[in-house]
Amino acid sequence: MRRAWSIAVLWLALVITSAFADEALEPQVAEIERLGIAADWREANAKIRALSPRLEALSREQRQRMELVRLRMQALSGDEAGAITGLSALLREQMPAALRVRVYTTAINVAANVEEWPQAFSWLDEALAFLNEAPQESARLLGIASYLHNLVGETDKARELALRELALVDKGNDDHALCIALSDIAMAEDHSHRFRESERWHRRQIDACIRASDTIFAANGKYGVGKMLAAQGHHEEALDWAGRALADFGKAGYAAGEWSTRLMLAGSLIESGRDLDRAGRLLADTLRYYRGQKADTAVADTESLLARLAEKRGDLAEALAHYKGAAAATAAAESDARERRLAYLQVQFDTRLKEQRIALLEAEKELAALQVTATQRRQWLLSAGIGGLLLTAILLTVLLRRSFRERRRYRWQSEHDGLTRLYNYQQVRKLGEEAFAAARRRGRPFTAIVADVDRFKGVNDHFGHAAGDEALRCLGGWITEVVGERGIAGRSGGDEFTILLEDDASQAEALLQRLRERIEPISVFGQTVHFSISSGVSEANEHVSTLEQLVHEADQALYRAKRRGRDRVVRAGAEERGAGEQAGLVVVGSGIDFGRHASERCLSEIREAEVVFCLVNPMALAMIISLRPDTINLGVHYALGKDRRETYREIDERIMAEVRAGKRVCAVFYGHPGVFADVPHVVVRKARAEGIPARMEPGISAEACLYADLGLDPGQRGVQSMEATHFLVYDRQIDGAGLVLLWQVALAGDLTCSRFHAEREGLQALVHKLLRWYPPEHEVILYEAAWLPIEQPRMERLALHDLPDARYAEYTTLVIPPLGELEEDSTSYPPLRQPAADSPATTH
Repeated sequence: MRRAWSIAVLWLALVITSAFADEALEPQVAEIERLGIAADWREANAKIRALSPRLEALSREQRQRMELVRLRMQALSGDEAGAITGLSALLREQMPAALRVRVYTTAINVAANVEEWPQAFSWLDEALAFLNEAPQESARLLGIASYLHNLVGETDKARELALRELALVDKGNDDHALCIALSDIAMAEDHSHRFRESERWHRRQIDACIRASDTIFAANGKYGVGKMLAAQGHHEEALDWAGRALADFGKAGYAAGEWSTRLMLAGSLIESGRDLDRAGRLLADTLRYYRGQKADTAVADTESLLARLAEKRGDLAEALAHYKGAAAATAAAESDARERRLAYLQVQFDTRLKEQRIALLEAEKELAALQVTATQRRQWLLSAGIGGLLLTAILLTVLLRRSFRERRRYRWQSEHDGLTRLYNYQQVRKLGEEAFAAARRRGRPFTAIVADVDRFKGVNDHFGHAAGDEALRCLGGWITEVVGERGIAGRSGGDEFTILLEDDASQAEALLQRLRERIEPISVFGQTVHFSISSGVSEANEHVSTLEQLVHEADQALYRAKRRGRDRVVRAGAEERGAGEQAGLVVVGSGIDFGRHASERCLSEIREAEVVFCLVNPMALAMIISLRPDTINLGVHYALGKDRRETYREIDERIMAEVRAGKRVCAVFYGHPGVFADVPHVVVRKARAEGIPARMEPGISAEACLYADLGLDPGQRGVQSMEATHFLVYDRQIDGAGLVLLWQVALAGDLTCSRFHAEREGLQALVHKLLRWYPPEHEVILYEAAWLPIEQPRMERLALHDLPDARYAEYTTLVIPPLGELEEDSTSYPPLRQPAADSPATTH
């Protein structure tokens, strides 16, 4: 319990350690980035999952780089909508300009792939503002700009941007950047119908992408060569290139590329008159896929090829039907093209408007000489601004209406449980706090009900989870019917429900009786499932000051209902305590690392107690609060400069007040509650002296961790264990042939009981006294047990005379290994007979 102040020091040490962890993990982050380009998206995702448990050790930039790869892989796997959401969230974070441009580039590409044109052009406009801050990423951004200009029909502009991109990457030796630039030029030539030129650029693209190990863009190049050959009428060659591209896209797991290649392959099969049945199968699968993706342009192309195939087979009626389908898809595609064009023109308009405003500011500098011209320009800009504002107002109105609908839907989902349609845990507590406070102000009764399904695990195990879900759904409906507008009902989690009523306990029990009568067997997959519920009821009184306490009392009543046979209602305080429920005190130890050291007995005592006190480290406190939200933190009694003896008295009085009130009290202390802790022993003695049952449950102590971490066995040489100040003040003799442990060495010499840090004078005095038994260079160990699963214990070895200059925490332990060899005592006992050479040694 004396270690609470040391937590801040340990956190500082963790922060310093994390700086070194960043460098150690950089090769793994770089490897993930490489796999994101050169390998199947599944392989990159596997590496990301492997590194996920160590996310806290990464720097913010490293986490952002890894998240960018994960989102790109998510898009490649077909989940573009999820990728766009993630990229939008990532762009809201702080990051270096170069990394931001890379994120923008990926985001624009994904948005364009799913035809989110306003979002794509908006991101492009934002990204262009960072070109000067991130010149190393300029080529990539020019490439995506070229791609978008192709999509809106600005093919000459797209070709100009792609050539600028190529000029930038040609200055360096980045094969991957060259691969992308060549792909962009080839696309611009394709959209301009210069098929021979596009083919030439695609062939260069293949070589560059293979050197860069970019499987997807190498496959894209092969697809492009095949497509351009087909456009020139060379269908036999096109079939060969299509086969290569299809195989490579399949290896890379890039579904969109595979479907595009199947479409091109089918077209060449039809035009060359080869394997028309295969072409038909390919087109049927492709049409289903593109209709599912709502890719109208691709649907139109597929329908046209199906019509061409029907003509080849002489089925004119089918050909006409497919031409009609192609016409409908083309009309939808043209609508999409208009949307793209409109988004592009909107960005162009915004850009020109900004330029005009800049021109206006420059014109104002020459106001004296050009007053008339400036006035006219100002009026023109005002008109343009009004038009822009009007357009903005219209767009905002549309967006606000949509946002309002979405917000209302999301708010309902955030407040309700999706299965039972009751309130969720957070909303029940929020509304309950308000209703509880209002009832107390008006002097009205207020009652909490906690209920759950009896043997719900058995329902799931025997009938399946579908039966369990149906039971919860039906129970939620019955609760809604019975409670109605009278109270607040919600699902607390799992099979547990909470109902809060502005009624007394009798009315609550009557409501529960109606609910139990309403419950009936349910039928799932032809099986009839019977189930019942148990409930605990607690009415607020002068001893209950918070909703948390009220719900806890109802929860404890539910436990009693379970223990008494289930399928019943138990009211808190309405019956005598059962066996094992008598008032009293139990003191338990959290261990050093609560997550690993807390025993089942310790956890059971925490759950079952009426009042829980804690004096543990923050991590353990957070875990205990997750078990018992009403936990009382005793650490608040500590303060800088405050005498710890006064703190101990306050903690003692706080615990004993609840024990004397006749409650079941559990006090949780750090480590072993009986080791270097005064209060646990004091309160146990006081409770027993007053005739109140009290006991102490052991926990794993720092000494137990010390033996395990340092590999020491006290049975070999024996051990002397003392508090450091106690050793300094009293005339204690050291047995140098055995192991010596001095606890709380940082506080050596502190007689005020108010210090939490080490002082050189006290440490120097400690060394001076130890020199009576040990030489100055004798090796000692400074030990600190690890109380977080992610850290290692401190086991620093140094010479005895270096102790005053070492680093200390409040809980640092000084370990002094034995000096010299053991000598037999021949004065009182005859010499021990040595075992024979072949006799086995014994260990204890």
